[in-house]
Amino acid sequence: MPFKSLDAAAIEAALRGRTRQYLAGALQQPQPLAHVHDTDIEVGISDYVASGFEPAHRHARAKEYQYVLRGMTEYRDVDTGEVHRFRAGDFYVIYPGTAYVQRVKRDTRILFIKYPAGNDKQIVPMTEAVDAWARETLRVTRLDLNARQKNEGAAAEAPAAPVANSLKPAVAVAVFDATNRLLLVKRRDSGYWAMPGGTMELTDSLEGCARREVREETGIEITLMGMIGTYTDPATLIAYSDGEVRREFSILLAASATSEQLSHDDESTDVQWVKPEDLARFPMVTAQARRVQDVLAWRVNRDVLIR
Repeated sequence: MPFKSLDAAAIEAALRGRTRQYLAGALQQPQPLAHVHDTDIEVGISDYVASGFEPAHRHARAKEYQYVLRGMTEYRDVDTGEVHRFRAGDFYVIYPGTAYVQRVKRDTRILFIKYPAGNDKQIVPMTEAVDAWARETLRVTRLDLNARQKNEGAAAEAPAAPVANSLKPAVAVAVFDATNRLLLVKRRDSGYWAMPGGTMELTDSLEGCARREVREETGIEITLMGMIGTYTDPATLIAYSDGEVRREFSILLAASATSEQLSHDDESTDVQWVKPEDLARFPMVTAQARRVQDVLAWRVNRDVLIR
């Protein structure tokens, strides 16, 4: 048999609801995927839908080769205390005898190869400090940039803005209450205030994404009133600590609140209704502040803005 392959759809189906799926190896436990039998190596995918950690352990004989397909992960060497961070596109090897604890950001996927095959995993005790580090949620931070301003207005020795490597349609929502206050959330990843919103998923409609993001981030139900504007400046960038550099592609909608009880999810640290005259007291990045000004202008003119 010159070739044996595993279908992409079958791999994705096998990963659904599972953290790890082997593609090749001499495995003793049953698996949903008809993997390639191999007594020399083990190959598989670790898929972390939620953030979490792998308890401290070492491998007595095997080298672990890993390639980060997406997301971000960190390893703490139990013996030295050193922390190693790997992001999408990074390849690394963990040598036999290395005692480590691993934590991962949500939506992280890693391809791994273990050689030689076999169960040589040894659990390592964790101190309170190491356990606390492992249980601390690994989050990305973000830096909002404008490449045009950075390259034209910065000093000659200043580093150039990063090159965009991602484009994701996003929705932001200007939500008003009955007294004309605007709904703002304080982002955990940047510490700045913004209107609620987020990236569209494959199963989303534009309206559905807007409703879902506002509900998740603020607890508020909404009625959509129209579109305020589109924002697609290729020079407006968001650089995330996991290596993603996303260029702007956002649609800003207007909505009225149909519920009152505020709450916020793990992506924010605060949520507030803000009077228009008080907006200047809430720090925002330049792109967000511009959108808020467009929102206030829209309330008067009801014109769609294209940026």
